[in-house]
Amino acid sequence: MIRNQTFKLARLAIAKRATVILPRQQLSVPSQYQQSLSTPTPFSTPLSQVSYFSTTSATLAKKKGGNKKENKKDKRHHKDDAEEDGEPVEEIDPKQILSSLETSFKKTLELYNKKITEIKMGKANPTIFNNLMITIDKKDYPFTDLAAASLQNKNLTVTVFDPNNAKRIISAILAANLGLTPELDPKNNQSLKIKNPLTSSKDVKAKQLKELKEAFDNHAKNNSSSHSLVSLRGKVVKDLKKVEGSKDVVRKLTTDVEKLYKSYVEKLTDSFKKAEKSLK
Repeated sequence: MIRNQTFKLARLAIAKRATVILPRQQLSVPSQYQQSLSTPTPFSTPLSQVSYFSTTSATLAKKKGGNKKENKKDKRHHKDDAEEDGEPVEEIDPKQILSSLETSFKKTLELYNKKITEIKMGKANPTIFNNLMITIDKKDYPFTDLAAASLQNKNLTVTVFDPNNAKRIISAILAANLGLTPELDPKNNQSLKIKNPLTSSKDVKAKQLKELKEAFDNHAKNNSSSHSLVSLRGKVVKDLKKVEGSKDVVRKLTTDVEKLYKSYVEKLTDSFKKAEKSLK
């Protein structure tokens, strides 16, 4: 009797072009459906390939790829379908996300503080010559291969490794139009002196304040900058919208991301205000 029921269900499935999922108790009986379909049809599915159950853990996960036009009902089963079909599912760790984001925020703060130092030093920054190229015997050499610059008593000093290259380095600095005039130390043919490039004129101060503000905006608010705070925050929030799992957990993680973001905006703002005050 069970075999006859199986056979009828199978025939009905073929007629309606549908796949039948048989009850578990029928699977233990040899199926006339399998025996009768010796020739495969476009609408037949071997019983060995029928899936009955799928189980997943209630963890946060993000499916790699996928259709952007999924409806809400599809998204609810996103993770289950991905695991059932063998598609890659990326498990996420909230603590690791926050830790990684804070590391990126710290790097941005370090870059801004470094930029503040460069702006305040102006032309007295020893790294000002690092991009210079010195031509010797028709070959170009980086400045850092031939000399080293340092700041001594608000004056720049360039130490030339080979005194034979001193004049070439002077020519390269003058040609760079940096507004700096190096002079060879008469007592040391390996030392170039650049007298007090710092100035306290109002125009210079105004320019430095403007550069400080531009650097602050670039590190805090610039969406097109990969290292800005707002850009780093935005990338994480965007990824969290693709996460499958507990809504409460995702909501809390999003809130923690916002708190962390605001704390580093405050730190960046504090650095800006201190630098601005020192220039006024």
